[in-house]
Amino acid sequence: MKIGILGQGVSGVILAIMLKKKDSSLDITIFDHNDKTNKKLLATGNGRCNLGNLNIDDKSYNNEFAYSLYNDFDINKQREFYDSIGIMTRVLNENLVYPFSLSSQQIVSYLNKLIKEFKIKLINNVNLDSYNVNDNRVEVIIKNKLYIFDKFIFATGGKSKEALGSDGTVFKLLKKHGYLIKELKPGLSPIRVYENTKGIENERLKGKISLLIDKKIVYQEFGEILVKKDGLSGICIMNCSSIILRSKNFKKAIISIDLFNEFTLEELENKFKKYNDLAGFSFLEGIFTLKMSEFIRKNSGAKNLYKFDNRDVKNIVSYVKNVTFTYKENYGFDDSQVTIGGIDLSYLKETLESKIEKNIYFVGEMLDVDGLCGGYNLMLCLASSSRVFTSLN
Repeated sequence: MKIGILGQGVSGVILAIMLKKKDSSLDITIFDHNDKTNKKLLATGNGRCNLGNLNIDDKSYNNEFAYSLYNDFDINKQREFYDSIGIMTRVLNENLVYPFSLSSQQIVSYLNKLIKEFKIKLINNVNLDSYNVNDNRVEVIIKNKLYIFDKFIFATGGKSKEALGSDGTVFKLLKKHGYLIKELKPGLSPIRVYENTKGIENERLKGKISLLIDKKIVYQEFGEILVKKDGLSGICIMNCSSIILRSKNFKKAIISIDLFNEFTLEELENKFKKYNDLAGFSFLEGIFTLKMSEFIRKNSGAKNLYKFDNRDVKNIVSYVKNVTFTYKENYGFDDSQVTIGGIDLSYLKETLESKIEKNIYFVGEMLDVDGLCGGYNLMLCLASSSRVFTSLN
């Protein structure tokens, strides 16, 4: 059997390895417009290659189909698979799964050696010109050359991080073949806000994030926030960005940050009053940077510049327990980690084979499925590859 795969990212490469591991007689070719495999995997987990997450809840993925993919090939089965091909994994911070090497570069290098060992053919620096299904065989034109396959799998990813290989151009071709493409949006990205953050850019804050959409809390997470010149970043903020884009027909989204989640309002007020009595100047400077102290003083409504009265202290406490920013928009695809949208799932069978073109399959970020930060999207890539592997065996 001859199998063609478009895309040398983790979905395409892992699928090819799964297939050749089971049946060495298969003739598999993977195409890509990049000059190297798995460019995006190199950036995973800040270069440490976050493979997955032991914690799954109702916010981890955007739809039920994503959960069905994951449930068929969950993190335990994925770790067993990695083990079966010689990649040892470990769990850090109680829930995050990494390779033992903690190196994305090493994992990419190891996968490349498996590709060579399994005699999987790679053709790089090429784009798909066109394809056609004829008599149940897939005819593919790449760089003016005809290739004929029994099965053809699209694994080109979404539109995020074009520099790493995902530019979304193949979706234009798929539209011409009759597929509905759900609008592509930049998920897991920093966000722009309406409030002025001038003066506190590059500040790093920690606190409990609450995302309110039309005054209703829809997501909460404790984490670090990086203040940018026009907005906010950090893992918890990027998670909020995807949840906002998943939401429909809302009027306003608010990010509320409790900088002192471990204290009640009363406890914090008593503590701040004590600090205020000790200092003949702004007690905030003993807690925050000078820039952040001034930002809090101004935005809390404190009347005095240095020595605060009790009303000032109360206002400051109320503010630091609920620092709010109004969502304006996500940053663009170059700053996003995942693409929201993709192939409408109604056009696919449970096997991920196309309903409108025989022997055509889709895996990974091309699907209208996405997850939050923390290895969830990489797990989806493997789960979708496993689904196609199962259907071809």
